[in-house]
Amino acid sequence: MFSDYYQASWEKTTEFARTPPQRLEHLAPHQSERFAPLLWHPDFGRGGHLDRDILQRAAETKRSIYSDQLFAVVPLYVSSYCAEQCVYCNYRAGNHGVGVARKRLSEEELRAEATYLIEEKGFRTIELVYASDPQMSADAIARQVAFVRNLLDQHGGGTVGLSCEALDEQEYRALANAGLSFCVLWMETYDAARYRELHPGRLRKSRFEYRLDAYERMLAAGIDVVGVGVLSGLSDWRRDWAMLMLHEDHLRRCGRGASILGIPRLKHAPGAAMHGSDFIPSTQEFVATLALHNLFAPATAPFVSTREDWDTCIRIAQGGGCLFTLNCSTIPGGYSLANKGAQFANNSFDAPVFAPRLRELGFRPIFEWQVGRLSGAEVQAGAPAV
Repeated sequence: MFSDYYQASWEKTTEFARTPPQRLEHLAPHQSERFAPLLWHPDFGRGGHLDRDILQRAAETKRSIYSDQLFAVVPLYVSSYCAEQCVYCNYRAGNHGVGVARKRLSEEELRAEATYLIEEKGFRTIELVYASDPQMSADAIARQVAFVRNLLDQHGGGTVGLSCEALDEQEYRALANAGLSFCVLWMETYDAARYRELHPGRLRKSRFEYRLDAYERMLAAGIDVVGVGVLSGLSDWRRDWAMLMLHEDHLRRCGRGASILGIPRLKHAPGAAMHGSDFIPSTQEFVATLALHNLFAPATAPFVSTREDWDTCIRIAQGGGCLFTLNCSTIPGGYSLANKGAQFANNSFDAPVFAPRLRELGFRPIFEWQVGRLSGAEVQAGAPAV
């Protein structure tokens, strides 16, 4: 388990800040200890020659694999009840109504939301999103995964993904058996001391090592497509991204690496206990970091988030090979039921309007796709649905 190697890996990130970085042309993919020192290069994230070189090489690399294909995905929030106290989140249990209404979708409401996204917006990949709701056990989530999977099958097929708290291996196995295609979990931050400050309490999310090893439990349970990531802005973003690369290399040595890369950047949440951060990377630093990761792990698909504005999403997506979010509501019932509120500040790009804009920019938005292994040779893409 990566938790066994955590301390040695964390100490390496201190060395990276003092390690002379190598030239880009001398780097081959999946060499975390060679890529990570570039994060500390004095010209990195400044918009100069180094950034332009990284961005150009990354776009060309992704284009050679994915041919500007973007894989449309939509989040469907199922519950905003949460027992955790994450200080940066609007859903935290201590928030009593600031910017959020507590809601747990019934089966009929879940059907209405999913049907609306399938029939009205054309989506065939739905990511079910859950807070740490004590009433939503893994078995309950598995039933909803199977329910949405069946609903997609009635409309010609599709893919169900999941974002929820870290689970035990047997719980992940029940989700895989229910028809789950992929599972994403953001580590938030790899700084263990900072992690514990941000996640007070004694519930699952407060257990740093338990979350750290969740990806290996997913893979052991038969979930082949997993998503790793950090929430940039909670701690030193350079060390977080360096640790993320080390973690990904560890997963590859275990036999199968991550297929999806979570790239959220800290945004304002009105009911959070924490407001602002000294660790948030600038947009230029953020975009350069994602491009550098595209060179480090070319086939891994960044999960482009509507936390960012349209122009930033487009910069991130250059070359394709991304899960691309268009319509987005971060409150249960926020689509067809018109419920109000949000987990964090975000945008929403209506698929029938923005998919044509993507095509005008040279991208190929794909709505009917099979997740496969999310590598260029294995993604099977159909015609756009809208």
